[in-house]
Amino acid sequence: MMSDDAHSRFDAIADVLARRSSDLPFLLLDPNLRIRAASTAYVSVALRERDELCGELLFDAFPDNPGDPQASGTANLAASLETAMRSGRPHNMWIQRYDIRDPDSPDTFLPKVWSPANAPLVDHGELIGVVHRVKEVAGFEHLVSVLARALETGRSWSSAELLHTLAAVTEVENDRHSQRERALVVENEQLRVAIDTRDMIGQAKGMLMERFNIDSVGAFDLLVKLSQDTNIRVEQIARKVVEAQRPPQSN
Repeated sequence: MMSDDAHSRFDAIADVLARRSSDLPFLLLDPNLRIRAASTAYVSVALRERDELCGELLFDAFPDNPGDPQASGTANLAASLETAMRSGRPHNMWIQRYDIRDPDSPDTFLPKVWSPANAPLVDHGELIGVVHRVKEVAGFEHLVSVLARALETGRSWSSAELLHTLAAVTEVENDRHSQRERALVVENEQLRVAIDTRDMIGQAKGMLMERFNIDSVGAFDLLVKLSQDTNIRVEQIARKVVEAQRPPQSN
């Protein structure tokens, strides 16, 4: 158990690290694995708020995905943290699938793959905590690159673990592809509406120019004045002008 003095030193270090290393995704844990600080980059990749993390026990804040029978994140991370604190040396973990809760649906877990590392935090010869750093592995190319580097160090991986991790990356890739497709559909629709609106305003301006013998600027100013007086958008005013000038369709 840490002394009161160690607690004070820990809090001071946590405050400095959180403010100065905001671009690095990390958590600062006390020896009981309670979260004492979280960097800005970490809360971003973990999809959580700093206030809801600080003070929580690590594995309460980030439990295993109950819907994944192969989940091993908490066990592997706990072993690595224990190794780092016991040995007094940093411990780099193997690539780890560790799903996290969806902030929009707490009962749903999002597939995630990480490259974690843990380092003991020692002050004046006393272990006062541990720094947990992560890098999110996103996309097949990134995964292959990380795998290649890790295999060079003699790491081994079972086919089940590989397939389990690939499934997470595949789901993330598919979700990103769907998001890009949805964004493209929205962009195309916005472009179509913009073109239709421009054409409608152009037609209305032409009709007003002909009827009132005014130029293009005057016609547009008239549309704007009508919009302001009626509190109706310019494109809607333009549509009413065009529709009013169209001859009725014969039956």
